[in-house]
Amino acid sequence: MTGQGQGRIQCGSTDIAVEVRAVNNRHLKLSLRTSDGLGVLEPQIEAVVRGALRRGSLQLNVQATGGALQSDYRLQASVIEGYWNQCQEIGQRLNIAQTVTWGDLLALPGTVIDPRGQGERKAPSEELARATLAAVQQALDSLNAMRLAEGESMGVELSRQLENLRAIVNLIEERAPQVVAEYRTRLTTKLTAALAEIDGHLPEGDVVREVLLMADKADIREEIVRLRSHFSQFEQLLGAAESPGRKLDFLIQELFRETNTIGSKANDADVAQRVVDMKTTIEQMRELVQNVE
Repeated sequence: MTGQGQGRIQCGSTDIAVEVRAVNNRHLKLSLRTSDGLGVLEPQIEAVVRGALRRGSLQLNVQATGGALQSDYRLQASVIEGYWNQCQEIGQRLNIAQTVTWGDLLALPGTVIDPRGQGERKAPSEELARATLAAVQQALDSLNAMRLAEGESMGVELSRQLENLRAIVNLIEERAPQVVAEYRTRLTTKLTAALAEIDGHLPEGDVVREVLLMADKADIREEIVRLRSHFSQFEQLLGAAESPGRKLDFLIQELFRETNTIGSKANDADVAQRVVDMKTTIEQMRELVQNVE
């Protein structure tokens, strides 16, 4: 399910702000960005996320500002002076106008030193680490609250579509005997007309055998029974407290399979149209189910 959430905690002089955005995905994918000084917490942050969510493509941004994370940046005066002198010397020698700026100098290697980048990078304090993880959890709780509200609406829509499928299956079941009867009528009419041209007799037993063979090939009773069983399981999963997403995925695949079988068996335009309607509804359900954990 789509959604977003925020978390914010003040830890001493450090302000921790977390924002998470989620879009639909069958699996859990996490894109994590942390501010300087919090990178060492990324494995713990990911563990918190995986404990709260099972599906979705997430973008998680964890930012901390304030005294505890301020870097003791230092300008290397001797290095800057060396660069400047070389620029002056080369400029005079080649008769090039001096256009070097502070920005140019500070972009050169070694002009600015951050002690944390010199192999002395320290993990945040235990208090700051706890506060950061708490802010992440706060953002995830906010996201889940939004997703829960969306999930309730989604459950109502899935139930409505399930009832639509049930109604279509009932119509197909009612139509099935008529398909066989109409086939017998068409077959008898064609054979009678053909035999009349040669003054032949139409054996009733042959017609019955042909109709029975067709009826056996077009028998969809087992598919209908399985579809109704899947409907019941689907309905139970919608009301389950546990995460039913993957089970619903499986049932959607089974609904497609049984519906395709009915379409291939039924040699009838009306049933074929009903099958198209079912596939359309199941596809809509499949898109919704991808959002369910």
